[in-house]
Amino acid sequence: MKCKTSKATRRGFTLVELFVVIGIIGLLIALLLPATRTSREAARRVQCSNQLKQIGLGLHNYHETFETLPSCTSADSAEPTGITESSNRRSGLITLLPYLEHSALYDTIMAPLAAGGQTYPALGPDPWVDTYEPWKTQLDGLNCPSDPADPDLPLGPTSYLFCVGDTTSVYYPGQTQRGVFSPGRRIRLRDVKDGTSNTVMLGEASIGMPVSAQTPQQLANPELCGVVASEIEFSERTTHTRGYSWADGAAGPAMFNTILPPNRANCGLNGTEAVDGIYSLSSFHSSGVQVVFADGSVQFIPDDIDTGDLSLASLPATSLQASPYGVWGAMGSIAGGEVPKF
Repeated sequence: MKCKTSKATRRGFTLVELFVVIGIIGLLIALLLPATRTSREAARRVQCSNQLKQIGLGLHNYHETFETLPSCTSADSAEPTGITESSNRRSGLITLLPYLEHSALYDTIMAPLAAGGQTYPALGPDPWVDTYEPWKTQLDGLNCPSDPADPDLPLGPTSYLFCVGDTTSVYYPGQTQRGVFSPGRRIRLRDVKDGTSNTVMLGEASIGMPVSAQTPQQLANPELCGVVASEIEFSERTTHTRGYSWADGAAGPAMFNTILPPNRANCGLNGTEAVDGIYSLSSFHSSGVQVVFADGSVQFIPDDIDTGDLSLASLPATSLQASPYGVWGAMGSIAGGEVPKF
């Protein structure tokens, strides 16, 4: 008697099972993508922190060489390096180039340059002239990798700006200053009476953020310049925006003060560039920005940092009083007698 062997019937997925499998795969992708994006941003933030540390180290090496920090903006009085010019607009980053591994570019800028049928003098033309090749140079170490700045910008931009303290009086006569930096003025680290580990000297700002014109009455009340940076439309941006050129040392593109918390608006006195004003930090990191303290350390400053009473006008640049702007203001002043608890 022959035994009959039965062959197992092989069948595929039913339509319901197929949808279940697709759903599981979709769910896994949805769960994994945010983690991937988060890890990538974490890596970019670390790289940004390292770039800030390198600039801080460059400032300390400069100080060791010349026994003073550079001015954030060149002026009629010569820098220790010999830089002097009357337009008061060349950024202190130019002076720092040899300390940021860009000696060749610095030498080019410091010598007359013949290019495109035109001869440029030593120190080059005004820093907003986009036909001068050195100003167009893109310096990767000056751009935060989290910032999706337009790669086709006519001039080499920067994410990293100089701190002028907790005052709106960016341009003023006299020798006293509220912050580590001030146009045309230089200090020694020993002048930071509040302590180098308590005082901010560099920070980051999103490239291309605009500066809105504001009246003296509005400027006296920082709350009136309180629009969140993310609410400002790109269409409102003008040519000389925040960080638009690493060579331009004007307040709008190159400086910040510790008044409004991070990721808020920027307001200039009846203008947008080389004027007194409220200049905020901003970034594409989540909920805050990174800064360099005068001791060279890098810290993350959250958007909700204490800013005291923002309805008060800022102190004169020559004042030695404590900041009215809480912990954030205290971090900006070099000799206000505060010890910010952060």
